[in-house]
Amino acid sequence: MENATSSAGFETIQEVLKNYGFDIGYGFFIGWVIGFTLKKFFKAFAFALGVYLLSLFWLQHNGFITIHWDVFGQWIQHGQEAFQNYIKGLFKAVPFSAAFAVGFAVGFKMS
Repeated sequence: MENATSSAGFETIQEVLKNYGFDIGYGFFIGWVIGFTLKKFFKAFAFALGVYLLSLFWLQHNGFITIHWDVFGQWIQHGQEAFQNYIKGLFKAVPFSAAFAVGFAVGFKMS
Protein backbone atom coordinates (compact mmCIF):
# COMPACT_ATOMS: atom_id res chain seq x y z
CA MET A 1 0.00 0.00 0.00
CA GLU A 2 1.43 3.32 -1.06
CA ASN A 3 1.74 6.42 1.03
CA ALA A 4 -0.91 9.06 0.23
CA THR A 5 1.71 11.74 -0.33
CA SER A 6 3.68 9.52 -2.71
CA SER A 7 0.65 8.73 -4.83
CA ALA A 8 -0.22 12.41 -5.13
CA GLY A 9 3.12 13.08 -6.79
CA PHE A 10 4.93 14.45 -3.73
CA GLU A 11 8.27 13.11 -2.60
CA THR A 12 8.93 12.07 0.97
CA ILE A 13 11.71 13.81 2.86
CA GLN A 14 13.84 10.67 2.55
CA GLU A 15 13.46 10.69 -1.23
CA VAL A 16 14.33 14.38 -1.41
CA LEU A 17 17.45 13.88 0.70
CA LYS A 18 18.44 10.83 -1.33
CA ASN A 19 18.03 12.72 -4.61
CA TYR A 20 19.34 16.15 -3.57
CA GLY A 21 21.32 15.57 -0.37
CA PHE A 22 24.72 15.69 -2.03
CA ASP A 23 23.81 18.86 -3.95
CA ILE A 24 22.57 20.52 -0.78
CA GLY A 25 25.64 19.56 1.30
CA TYR A 26 28.05 20.38 -1.49
CA GLY A 27 26.27 23.64 -2.25
CA PHE A 28 26.33 24.70 1.40
CA PHE A 29 30.03 23.91 1.75
CA ILE A 30 31.02 25.68 -1.46
CA GLY A 31 28.82 28.65 -0.53
CA TRP A 32 30.38 28.86 2.92
CA VAL A 33 33.94 28.73 1.54
CA ILE A 34 33.23 31.34 -1.11
CA GLY A 35 31.35 33.62 1.31
CA PHE A 36 34.12 33.44 3.90
CA THR A 37 36.81 34.05 1.29
CA LEU A 38 34.97 36.87 -0.45
CA LYS A 39 34.47 38.77 2.79
CA LYS A 40 38.21 38.59 3.48
CA PHE A 41 38.93 39.59 -0.11
CA PHE A 42 36.48 42.52 0.03
CA LYS A 43 38.14 43.85 3.17
CA ALA A 44 41.57 43.79 1.50
CA PHE A 45 40.12 45.17 -1.74
CA ALA A 46 38.36 48.02 0.10
CA PHE A 47 41.60 48.96 1.82
CA ALA A 48 43.57 48.90 -1.44
CA LEU A 49 40.85 50.86 -3.25
CA GLY A 50 40.84 53.45 -0.47
CA VAL A 51 44.60 53.92 -0.71
CA TYR A 52 44.35 54.12 -4.51
CA LEU A 53 41.57 56.73 -4.43
CA LEU A 54 43.37 58.80 -1.80
CA SER A 55 46.48 58.80 -3.97
CA LEU A 56 44.38 59.88 -6.98
CA PHE A 57 42.82 62.70 -4.99
CA TRP A 58 46.23 63.84 -3.81
CA LEU A 59 47.68 63.72 -7.34
CA GLN A 60 44.69 65.64 -8.74
CA HIS A 61 44.81 68.20 -5.91
CA ASN A 62 48.49 68.89 -6.61
CA GLY A 63 47.90 69.22 -10.36
CA PHE A 64 49.77 66.12 -11.52
CA ILE A 65 46.75 64.44 -13.12
CA THR A 66 43.20 65.13 -14.30
CA ILE A 67 40.59 62.53 -13.43
CA HIS A 68 37.68 61.83 -15.78
CA TRP A 69 35.13 60.64 -13.23
CA ASP A 70 32.49 59.83 -15.87
CA VAL A 71 34.76 57.14 -17.37
CA PHE A 72 35.55 55.80 -13.91
CA GLY A 73 31.79 55.54 -13.17
CA GLN A 74 31.19 53.63 -16.43
CA TRP A 75 33.92 51.17 -15.49
CA ILE A 76 32.29 50.56 -12.09
CA GLN A 77 28.85 50.14 -13.68
CA HIS A 78 30.23 47.55 -16.14
CA GLY A 79 31.78 45.57 -13.27
CA GLN A 80 28.51 45.65 -11.34
CA GLU A 81 26.56 44.34 -14.33
CA ALA A 82 29.06 41.51 -14.87
CA PHE A 83 28.78 40.52 -11.19
CA GLN A 84 24.95 40.53 -11.37
CA ASN A 85 25.03 38.28 -14.44
CA TYR A 86 27.35 35.88 -12.61
CA ILE A 87 25.00 35.71 -9.60
CA LYS A 88 21.99 35.11 -11.87
CA GLY A 89 23.83 32.17 -13.44
CA LEU A 90 24.51 30.66 -10.01
CA PHE A 91 20.83 30.63 -9.09
CA LYS A 92 19.65 28.60 -12.07
CA ALA A 93 20.09 25.26 -10.29
CA VAL A 94 17.66 25.46 -7.35
CA PRO A 95 18.91 22.84 -4.84
CA PHE A 96 22.55 23.80 -5.25
CA SER A 97 21.79 27.51 -5.30
CA ALA A 98 19.61 27.49 -2.20
CA ALA A 99 22.26 25.66 -0.20
CA PHE A 100 24.95 27.85 -1.75
CA ALA A 101 23.09 31.00 -0.67
CA VAL A 102 22.75 29.78 2.92
CA GLY A 103 26.39 28.66 3.02
CA PHE A 104 27.52 31.94 1.50
CA ALA A 105 25.58 33.93 4.11
CA VAL A 106 26.99 31.85 6.96
CA GLY A 107 30.55 32.06 5.64
CA PHE A 108 30.28 35.77 4.96
CA LYS A 109 28.90 36.41 8.43
CA MET A 110 31.60 34.30 10.16
CA SER A 111 34.65 36.15 8.90
